[in-house]
Amino acid sequence: MNQNTIEKMINAMKIAADDVVLLNYWSEGDDSDLKLFENELNSKGIKYKTLSFTEEFLIELACKGSENIDDSFFEPFKDCTMVIDVLQRPAGMPPRGLEKDKYADFSMVLRSLFSFMSSHEKLIQITMPSQTNAALAGEDYEEYKVRIDKALNIDYEALALECQKKIDSFTSNIITIRTGEDSTLTMDVTGREWIIDAGEGAFPCGEIYIAPSEDKTNGTVFYKNLFIEDVGSFDNITITIKNGRVTDSDCDALNELLSGQEEGARIVGELRIGMNPAVTYSGKGAALDEDALGTFHIGLGMNYLFGGTNKARFHMDFVDIGEVY
Repeated sequence: MNQNTIEKMINAMKIAADDVVLLNYWSEGDDSDLKLFENELNSKGIKYKTLSFTEEFLIELACKGSENIDDSFFEPFKDCTMVIDVLQRPAGMPPRGLEKDKYADFSMVLRSLFSFMSSHEKLIQITMPSQTNAALAGEDYEEYKVRIDKALNIDYEALALECQKKIDSFTSNIITIRTGEDSTLTMDVTGREWIIDAGEGAFPCGEIYIAPSEDKTNGTVFYKNLFIEDVGSFDNITITIKNGRVTDSDCDALNELLSGQEEGARIVGELRIGMNPAVTYSGKGAALDEDALGTFHIGLGMNYLFGGTNKARFHMDFVDIGEVY
């Protein structure tokens, strides 16, 4: 990654003059990107402290046990006001070389770490164009790297303005989604607020989203390409929704998935609209699809973290292209 892209991201984070950043680097073995982030923070005079989570360090923590992740461990970082996770690998991924009998200890260590990190009001996560992330996405590394680099190297101020412009274009509390030849879905967002994702939560970014009323979404939505995580990809699928709940679909795999979940999993809990002009929609469940300009996605299940009331454990997004107004 180049310094210019990192400068754009740091600017988009709106770090205040009195902030102290906890820079967590989840490494796959190469710390060159860490040095670029540190260089940028230094050049802007931003105060920060670094925690480098190499695989060796994570193994050491797991072997010592979570009881050592106590107040004394976090004491040097208690003045930090925000967290930036730079993810060359997912934070919850067990490190290579960790004995399987230590997996439970590793999980306990993560729980302690995440409890401290999530206590900060501002937590930003950056998915890096790494070998590990490409493999987990099931994509060729070189192609993945080009797509992630392109998605990150954007004008974030312009993105934020376009996001606000899209929100302002909605003149009613009833949002309509038109898909396929004759599918129409309506959502009621009365009393709910749109949220802009343009660099203050996760990178890559580029969405606006809202939690619609849990019992007022009605109609049908057509997916030319319906990708279900860990299940598969299906073509030409129509989902029927009544009073906020999925009641039927012509996709047996989706019906089977939902039948095995708690009732709250059927609730339409989220609408997101992709706004990143540097992302191209693949229709194959590829990384970044939900950020692509011109896409929408409906999230089923949990939505209490962004303005809704559904506290189901289940949450899954379904992305496609349609007209939203």
